[in-house]
Amino acid sequence: MKVEFLHREDVDDGRWDEVIAQSQAETLYPYTWYLDAVSTRWSALVMDDYRYVMPVVWKQKYGLKYIYQPYYTQQLGVFSKEYVDPVLIREMLPVLHKKFRFANLNFNSKNLVGEEKNWTVYDKTNYVLNLNSSYNELFASFSTNAKRNIKRANRNSGEVEKGVSCEEVIAFKRENDTIKRTESEYRWLLNLLDTITNRGAGAVYGIRAAGKLIAAAFFGFSRTRGIYLVSASNAVGKEQRSMFKIVDAFIREHAETEVNLDFEGSNIPSVARFFAGFGARPEIYQGVNFDRLPVFLNKLRKHD
Repeated sequence: MKVEFLHREDVDDGRWDEVIAQSQAETLYPYTWYLDAVSTRWSALVMDDYRYVMPVVWKQKYGLKYIYQPYYTQQLGVFSKEYVDPVLIREMLPVLHKKFRFANLNFNSKNLVGEEKNWTVYDKTNYVLNLNSSYNELFASFSTNAKRNIKRANRNSGEVEKGVSCEEVIAFKRENDTIKRTESEYRWLLNLLDTITNRGAGAVYGIRAAGKLIAAAFFGFSRTRGIYLVSASNAVGKEQRSMFKIVDAFIREHAETEVNLDFEGSNIPSVARFFAGFGARPEIYQGVNFDRLPVFLNKLRKHD
């Protein structure tokens, strides 16, 4: 089957999004509108008349084109309404290797990428909780530590509220962020959350003390997943274990549905324990990189 490389303007949004919606790997990130929101430029590999599709997000610097994984876009890779054979991925990757000088990208959990001499493959871990059981059944699978922290939060924290504005969430995150970011990065993130919300695919859960936020989380929804996309707590929220109460409220609300709570990681042990404490199961996906850059252009490996 021939692999076509399409520029963004040549992608048929309707056909593309239908493939994503029916894929076993369906998630928020590969829909055309989401890719438009997280990147300034993306192209696509299409095989057999949209039977298989793969988004390719890229930039150009010093006249060289390279592939990168956008922020808040954990998994991309190859999507199809049917099983994606690893042989097909092996046919697609050389097309990218030929067109781009450097790549760092994540495939999705339904893809299996074989390592070759031209690229390196490594495993990453996500955590996912299927919410199709009753809340009592789900709660029974929580760890002892999670149950204890939920009880502590219920005693000390205020009620969980929905409808907090994206602007307030970003302002709160800016005040309590554990990562140093620029103002343009916060504006970019606010635009992303607004875009998701305006499509009816976002929800914010927050807890206040004395009228001010002490913890908040933004969830983005696809057809099958509710993604724990952005979260923040201040010192009071951490002390009161408020994020345990927020996640518990989300699980309680969506129990007995087909929603999969997608925690977006993590390889950080303490964060992974928090996710696993709610009964979430590890889900392996693969990262892939290759490098055809001259040594003096090593700084290109860090995308802006």
